[in-house]
Parts: sequence; C-alpha cells; structure tokens
Amino acid sequence: MLDLLLYFLLGLIIITFEVSRKKYFIIDHITMFNFFFFLVYSFTPISLILRGTSLINDDMPYGVEYFGNNIFTSSIVFAAYLFYILGYVFKSYEEEKHTLIYDTKFKTSLVVKLLPFLYIFLFIILYVYVSEFGGLKRAIELSEAYRSGAIQFHRFAFVERFFPLNTILLYYLYYKVMLEKKKEYRFTLTLFFMLSILFSVLIMAIYSSRGFIIFEVAGLYVITAIYHRNYFFKYLIPAATVALLVILFGKPLFNSISDLVKYGFDAFLNGFLNRLEIINQEEKSIISNFTHPIVSLECSLAHSGIDVDLRYFKDIFYAFFSLLPNELLGIKDPQLLMQLNTLLLQGQEVEQILPGILGFFSYQLQVIGVFIGSFLYGMFGSYLYKLFIAFYKNTKSSIVFIYIITMSYGYFVFRGSPVNLLQEKFILIVVLGSIVLGSSFIFKKKEPLS
Repeated sequence: MLDLLLYFLLGLIIITFEVSRKKYFIIDHITMFNFFFFLVYSFTPISLILRGTSLINDDMPYGVEYFGNNIFTSSIVFAAYLFYILGYVFKSYEEEKHTLIYDTKFKTSLVVKLLPFLYIFLFIILYVYVSEFGGLKRAIELSEAYRSGAIQFHRFAFVERFFPLNTILLYYLYYKVMLEKKKEYRFTLTLFFMLSILFSVLIMAIYSSRGFIIFEVAGLYVITAIYHRNYFFKYLIPAATVALLVILFGKPLFNSISDLVKYGFDAFLNGFLNRLEIINQEEKSIISNFTHPIVSLECSLAHSGIDVDLRYFKDIFYAFFSLLPNELLGIKDPQLLMQLNTLLLQGQEVEQILPGILGFFSYQLQVIGVFIGSFLYGMFGSYLYKLFIAFYKNTKSSIVFIYIITMSYGYFVFRGSPVNLLQEKFILIVVLGSIVLGSSFIFKKKEPLS
C-alpha cells in the first residue's frame, strides 16, 4: 500500500512541477521529461499494482519475478525525481553573466542550393539499404520479419544512421513553408517539402513502425505550438485520437503492408484482421508497452553490483564505439547494456529490452548511480533550457533542432540506451557540428541592472 501511495504522490508532484514552473516555450524538453517519467515511473507501476503483473510485456518472461519484490523501489524512484528537480533548480539559479549572440552562414539561400545534393544523398543511401534485402519491394515484404529478428541484415545497417537527415529537413521545410510563409524560394521549398513527406512514407513502410509515424507527426505539432505559443486544442484532441488509434491498430496495420505488396488488397485486409484478432486474444493492455523501464529498474537493483558487474558509465563510451561500421570492419561489438538487460529479463542475449533512464543509472552505480545520474540530468536540462532560449531569440528556425533535442531528452527516460540515442542522432550531431563550424559566436557581457 505504501508503494501505491508513493507512486501516486510522485505523479502529483510531477504534474505540480510541470504546471507551476516558469516556461519560455509552452512545450519544452522538461515537459517531455515529465511526461515520460510520469508515464513509466508513476502511471505504469500504479497500473501494475492495481491490475497485477500479468500486464508485464511478454518479451520479459522473467520480469514478473522482479516487480514488487524490492520494497525500496518506489522510494528510490520517488527520490530520483526529487534529485532531478534539485539538479534542475541548482543550475537554474546560477547567475548568467553573458548573452550569446551568433551568426551563421547557413542562410536560406545556401540551404536551397544544398537541398538537391542532400536529397540525392538520401535516396542513394535508401537504395543501398534496401539493396541488401533485394530491393524496396522486398524490403517492405520482409519488414515484419526483420523487426521481429526472424531475419538479420547487418552489412549496410549503418546507413540507417543517415535517415534522420530527412526528419531534420522535413521540419525545417515545414517551418519555412507552413509557419514562416515567406515568398522567397517558396516553390522550391514546397517541392522539397513534398519530397521529404515521400521519403518519410517510404521509411515508414520499410520500418513497419507505429512509433516512427507518431513521432514524425508529433514533431510538426510541437513545432507549430511553440512557434505560435498556442496548444491548438481543437486540433490536438483529434490528433491525439488518431495517435491512440495508431497505437491500438498500428502494429497489425503496418505489419500487413508486406501482404499488400506481395499479394494485393484482399491479402492485406485478411492479414490485418488476423493479426488484430491475435492481439485481442492476447488480452494485453497498451500499458504493457511501457512496463520495460520499471521492471528493468527492479532487475538492475537485484543484479548490478551483486552477480553482475557495475558498468561505471562505460556504456557511454560503447555508444561512440557503436558508430563504427563494425560489420564491415570485422570488429566485435562489446556486450551492450540492452543485451545484458535482455539476458536477465528474457533469458537470451539479443538487443531488445530497453532499461529506461533509472535502470541505466542503476546498472552503472547501483542506487547511488540513480541519484547522481538524476541530479546531473536535471542540471543538464537546466543548461539546455537557457541555451535553447538564446538560440531561439537569435534564429527562429533553430526551433527544428530544439524540438529534436527536446524529444530526445524526454524519450531517453523511456529508453535509457545511449547507443540507440547516439546512433539515431548521429546525423543531427553532424549537421549541428557543420552549423557551428560555419557560425561566429560572441558572448556579450550582460549589463548590470540599475
């Protein structure tokens, strides 16, 4: 009963902190952090306590043995969030003595000149990626088997790291065409915006992923909300309804796309209905999809530093190491945290079960790692808050990068995998690095208040 009370109280504190804190952007990275933390470390454990461990996802057969068996877990989760707030507030009260002013050579005219080359590059790497499957059609046909791990392709898998370049371009072009609405280069920008949408549809088809399309569309909404300083509730409610439908029916729908490509519409419809029936027979709740973080935390508390060595944050180093095309170079990958977590929860060592942010911290330094990591993550969040404001005041189009980092900062709560984060944001780092190298920065000393 104490566990239930602590998780419920944590949820109230998260909501109170989010509603009461001062915000420059109506939706920011702290909002995303609070959303995911509430979802996986308050709402989900409350649901598991009230409805039972049968909700735990099937890919964690040993997970039932962990949840609820550590009487201190709720206290650790509760304290972790307090440490996060302390880190955020500690950095927030630091006096700012300088104002960041910058200028970049990446003006709209230069970006327009670069767009043809960027899209040629994108479609070339897409061709390279699908060639290992035997072409685009075959890649779509095998998408479900590839995602499930039934078949594996590794030789050209590293080119996936360049696909998010399209997301950056999609958001930038959306900002220019739909929000800024300047007439200069409008036709060219609109043309490439449509090309970005086409590329996103192709990626959705070969990934067979609900999450991809939800996050792509969510980005357009958040960027619009920040720019107009308006939540647009009249659009948000139907959009949220569509997102819920995608979560409920998206998996059987996207997995049936291969049937559409192979055999036609009738096979697609039958495949969708059959898969939907199987999901209904499993009687699993949506909540099952969010049980990984809390169960992984319980698992890490039971094993890390006891019968599994502490990892001392070496997973951050492994994340950078993973950027190498190891299959082509013949380099053996080290055991990643996600593989270890999966081995403990599933009984086999494959990259599948994400530990969540607190599980990640716990695997590094046990309970003390949870507290230190949460405090530092809060400090980092406060630093980003000030940096985002400085960039947005100088250049409104920086909202594109602000959103992508914002979502990554919050989504890491759910995932807790530096390897996934760095691989997926590799191209973002490259683009940001290029912009920084092509920019001049001045730190102007703030004038004292009279």
